[in-house]
Amino acid sequence: MKQIEADTFLAELSSKARLRRRPESVTFELTYGCNLRCVHCFNPTHRALPQELGTSEVLRLVDQLAAFGVLTITFTGGELGTRPDLGEIFRYTQRLGLLIRLLTNATRVTPEFVALLEAVHVEQVCVSIYGATASTYEQMTAVPGSYAAFHHGLTMLAQANLPVVVRMPVTTINHHDVQACRILAENFGQKFQYCSDITPMVTGNVAPLEYRLSPARKSDIDQDMLSNWGAAPIEDTCHPTDEFIECDCGHTRFAITPYGEMNLCTAFPIPRYDLRNGTVSEGWELLKRTVDEARPNNRYDCASCAVRSYCRQGRNDAWLETGDMSVCLPHYKQWAELEHRTHALLHPQRPG
Repeated sequence: MKQIEADTFLAELSSKARLRRRPESVTFELTYGCNLRCVHCFNPTHRALPQELGTSEVLRLVDQLAAFGVLTITFTGGELGTRPDLGEIFRYTQRLGLLIRLLTNATRVTPEFVALLEAVHVEQVCVSIYGATASTYEQMTAVPGSYAAFHHGLTMLAQANLPVVVRMPVTTINHHDVQACRILAENFGQKFQYCSDITPMVTGNVAPLEYRLSPARKSDIDQDMLSNWGAAPIEDTCHPTDEFIECDCGHTRFAITPYGEMNLCTAFPIPRYDLRNGTVSEGWELLKRTVDEARPNNRYDCASCAVRSYCRQGRNDAWLETGDMSVCLPHYKQWAELEHRTHALLHPQRPG
């Protein structure tokens, strides 16, 4: 029997799902509750409000996701560890044959939590890292003692040999720690990724952008990390196309909020389809229409932009910052121009 690597299988499945216009993965935010107060975060409340989905409601949606053909569920928050019913949710999801991924800050990892992840054969655990020292980490999280809790949690995950990826959001506070965070992760035998794209809150509040690096500093970090590119890639979760809404959202993936709203993405909170009063299949049809009917206006100039292939601005970035998906944000344009210049300088066939 022919065998292929899991990553290859999932990539091929995603490609086929896009051709069929069916979702193969969903990001399910189980709660906005979080024990940290990260300054850059797009979480709108950091608290678990009464209107969040209950256990039975979550399980009902997992049933629908499985029946609809979704293969992978990425559970996230907030912080998952603040929710007491994870065991029931994860075991139910695993019994239905879905692959489980999760995002966590690792500060609430316990032996029982590790045993649960082993029992459900978790496919990937993404752990956020905010700094390589307690000083930097806690300047990001605004919670004293959180670095020690994170380090202890990461240690337990590493000792269990679980499939961990350490992910770093890079900001004005911790940008000097990127290499140190990479080394910390690799010393644990874990993969490392970084991302310097900070977005507004899902409510449109732009306060997190105060901590966004300048395009020049972002480009400097990318150049510095190129020598470690294989071990420390930039986090890249969507594959751009030539369509107006160019990401995978509405093609092969979508998101569900703690309130049961079905959206294109956690960072693209439209169309807010109410799953409490509808179904996943109905919501998917609305998401497809949202993508297909979106049209650029006269402020859209991406199609003719010379650095488009280097640009990391999504339609969600423009929408969150300005309310207009068509706008070219100067920050991303400058960043793309610098990335283009960097790659041109590093190209092995460049003129001497």
